[in-house]
Amino acid sequence: FESVELSLAAGKVDSLLGREYRGQDADTRLGVTPSLICRYTCGRPLGLRARLVGVDVPFTAALGVANGSSGVELFPLSSELDDNAVKTVSGRLSYTLPLADGLELGASGMVGAQDLQTDDGTVHWQVGADLHWAWGDLELAGELVKGRADGRTSPGGVACDEAQCLEYLGAYGWVAYRLFHWLTPYTRLDGRSALHRHGASFVYVSELLRATVGLRSELGEHVIVKAEYTFVRELGEVPDIDDDVLTSSLVVRY
Repeated sequence: FESVELSLAAGKVDSLLGREYRGQDADTRLGVTPSLICRYTCGRPLGLRARLVGVDVPFTAALGVANGSSGVELFPLSSELDDNAVKTVSGRLSYTLPLADGLELGASGMVGAQDLQTDDGTVHWQVGADLHWAWGDLELAGELVKGRADGRTSPGGVACDEAQCLEYLGAYGWVAYRLFHWLTPYTRLDGRSALHRHGASFVYVSELLRATVGLRSELGEHVIVKAEYTFVRELGEVPDIDDDVLTSSLVVRY
């Protein structure tokens, strides 16, 4: 097409939710750890995806149909194989404004039958908004996500005993500045409020706020060294835990 570029993909496709999935591999991720909402948005589901990118107009539109949600594989509400007949549909729209080197604004969403259960009417949905702005060596990004997995409860049973229930709201924002061509300091603030239940098996309550500071050093084209410290604070009625984390990574790419 003259006005748009169309790309199609089938198999284990990238997520269409938000933008963090674009930089989740070790060499492309800014820091060491993912955000608190990456578990909901960074998966690679099994399905089909179509993406339109404007040639003259700076927009992107994408639509995907998959067996399951865009949660990461280790998340207990994610599965590549369907236990029900209803697929999961996701999509994203974005537009880039000509502010400095570009301000991209995006909105995304997902809806479908919940994974790991057989009822077609048990729904898992998610909506979100994101932004990315670059100005010379300065770069900012942020994302907000809200979602719900309905779950199922047997007659007279404990809540969510037949299928897990989940409600979540989370966000992150980060700032990075390329101080030298080989050194980039960065900071990120992220938080999450989530309630995850499965009958009498467990109730998981997450009310967290994290602040991360770090350094990324690219030593030539093939070696990346990262180090970061994360301050973690439990909120609400959950007692604060001594769980701050200092971590680092060495990445070699070819």
